[in-house]
Amino acid sequence: MRYNKSFGGREKYFPTKYKKDRTNDCVIRAIAHATEIDYRHVFQDLLNLSWKTGHLPNEERCYGVYLEGLGWKKHKPFRTANNRLLKVGQISGRPSWSILVHTSSHLTCIKDGELYDSWDCRRASAYSYYQKEKVA
Repeated sequence: MRYNKSFGGREKYFPTKYKKDRTNDCVIRAIAHATEIDYRHVFQDLLNLSWKTGHLPNEERCYGVYLEGLGWKKHKPFRTANNRLLKVGQISGRPSWSILVHTSSHLTCIKDGELYDSWDCRRASAYSYYQKEKVA
């Protein structure tokens, strides 16, 4: 799997050049990549939902509700034949596949067989993941 360094559209609105400019916005970046919704729009939607749910935007109790509203469904972790968790870099799918993978304290996007994130998390264990449900 190839890694593409990306800030999910944050660079259009806020500085990202220096390490001090970066923030813990992995949920917003990953959702913006996977859904192709503008970074600022996702950020605003999550903030609004945060007020309603009482949970911070980067908590799964908030972004999980947001993703479900967009038609995404949570799935159990990927596992090997001997029931071990796969690493993010070991996940392979169809070329048109978009998924959001939850690792330990992080959310990342795999789209079209490539990892989109601000840092290379291919060695992290892949826990649950979200995938867009097919409309019948």
